[in-house]
Amino acid sequence: MPDTAIKSQADLAAELGISAQTLKNWTRDFAPFLSPPGALGEANRRFTDDDVFVIKRIKDHLASGLTFEETAEELRADGYGVETNGDGSHGAMMVPNAQQGFGVMTDTLRVMIENQQTVQNSLQVNRNLLGVIIQDNFNLKEENAKLRERMLKLEQELGEMKKRDQEYRLTVEQRLMRAENALRAEANKTVWQKLFGG
Repeated sequence: MPDTAIKSQADLAAELGISAQTLKNWTRDFAPFLSPPGALGEANRRFTDDDVFVIKRIKDHLASGLTFEETAEELRADGYGVETNGDGSHGAMMVPNAQQGFGVMTDTLRVMIENQQTVQNSLQVNRNLLGVIIQDNFNLKEENAKLRERMLKLEQELGEMKKRDQEYRLTVEQRLMRAENALRAEANKTVWQKLFGG
């Protein structure tokens, strides 16, 4: 089954979680184990299924602590990139140490910068949340003070209503007593007193 060009550099870098520059470095440094870039050239190359598998192996080997040379040996042991020189011996893959170190350092710095940005974003979110909480606390205090004032005012109004109610009841009771006394006095009068007054 022939390989098909299925992934661009950007797609493969995103899938592997590495920078595009790291993928370019690996593509260059491990070129003997990958398919030729084709007519599009190195900058626009597409990766076959086989290429994707090899690059994932490269990532796993490097992540486990192997050097570039050790990774190349592992790939050769798996049957990838085996080439013979004119005398029949296997060709060796040369990996520039300075370039290898630069690629690792670049990736490390990129990850550190991304982590720092994530922390800063998290701190900003926390600051915003704290500001909202503080504002809500002030608002609640204001509402609490207004409610307390309203309750005091209602208690005062209720006290005044009770006082007025007691005064009104006392006035009504006094009038009833006067009316009862007047009725008793009228009932106790004799017929002559009622006719002639007194």
